[in-house]
Order: sequence, then structure tokens, then C-alpha cells
Amino acid sequence: MRAVEKFYSVAETALLLSLCTKTVIEKLKARSFGVEVVNLGSEARPDYRIPASGINAWLESRRVFSFSQDAGIAARSTGELRRKAAAVASV
Repeated sequence: MRAVEKFYSVAETALLLSLCTKTVIEKLKARSFGVEVVNLGSEARPDYRIPASGINAWLESRRVFSFSQDAGIAARSTGELRRKAAAVASV
């Protein structure tokens, strides 16, 4: 049996990723999601659908990891890395 993939609209994707809908559309046009995006509308009035695998791939590409487990700061995003680095520097 084949697996069925979930697709999200631009508005749903924006809510999931805490982004503006315009930013999601810009990322679609830049092919940031790394998968084929489906347009259910027309060229004049697009109605995009983003597969869940594309959203997951984009989230994975945005992760920040430390190079060494004993030295460095592990973080999930650049913002978290900056906050942790600032806290370590102030100590």
C-alpha cells in the first residue's frame, strides 16, 4: 500500500512555520522547500499546496548543530544559538 502525503495551503504553511504568507510564497518561488509544489489554481490566481515532506526538509535545513559534542553550543535555530551564546558570554 502506498503512503498518502499530506499537503498544506500557503496559509496553513505560514501558521506552521510562524511566517507571513508573502514570505512562504517567496520561498515557493525560490524553491526553498526542495520538492515539487502543486498549483491547483491558474497562472493568474495560483493556489499552491506544499507537501509535508517539503516543509520537513526546509525545517531540517534550518537546524544549527554544534561541531563537537563537548565544545560548542547546540541549538535548533540561529536565534536560539545567539541567545545561548550571549548568555554564555555574559557569565
